[in-house]
Amino acid sequence: MSDGGGRVLLLVGSPKGIEKSNSARIGRMVVDRLERRGWTSEAVHLHAAVRTEEGRHALLDAIDRASVVLFAAPLYVDSLPAPTIRALEAIAADRWAESVSRVPRFVTLINCGFVEPSQNDTCQRILQRFAERAGFEWLTGISLGSGGQVRRRVREAFDTLAESIDLEILVPDQVERLTREPLMPSWLYVIGGNHMWKRWAARNGAKERLRDRPYERIDT
Repeated sequence: MSDGGGRVLLLVGSPKGIEKSNSARIGRMVVDRLERRGWTSEAVHLHAAVRTEEGRHALLDAIDRASVVLFAAPLYVDSLPAPTIRALEAIAADRWAESVSRVPRFVTLINCGFVEPSQNDTCQRILQRFAERAGFEWLTGISLGSGGQVRRRVREAFDTLAESIDLEILVPDQVERLTREPLMPSWLYVIGGNHMWKRWAARNGAKERLRDRPYERIDT
């Protein structure tokens, strides 16, 4: 048990950053629960961290201070945004070269625009390999669909996750069960998505052009 002495590092892998991204918002929901249990926290935007040597060193120092590393990012074609991948490669290479003794626990929160959270499975397996290479203790990987929407059962899962992290116990299967089920039927998600596109098109004066095919080849 941490006795209020734990420190969680939130690594945000979204190009939108810490202030505006869904990934950061979702990560903060878990961090907030740990802070209520007496934990301290800090957050790093990985895209910004890898731009400079100073940022890279600050990132590695933050990892060395952490009891738990909480990684939150969006799904990009079964994987992660390119700057996020570069950051993870730098972390793994540095920790491998230094043979570090501190082994923070590692939790991932991956969200995607598909309705099925299972679309994140390949990315989660990649992150498990990263954790092994970087010398992290893999705790669990949580996958969210539907653009990272968080409803009651997901909040319940986060409650259980935070408790498990704080008590240093295995994450119950209940956490995966609460987050793996799609939040809505696929047909309803398609209807909502189509409505969203039409609304955005109307807002930008392009509603009548949604069926345009500017690159279609026409034989004459």
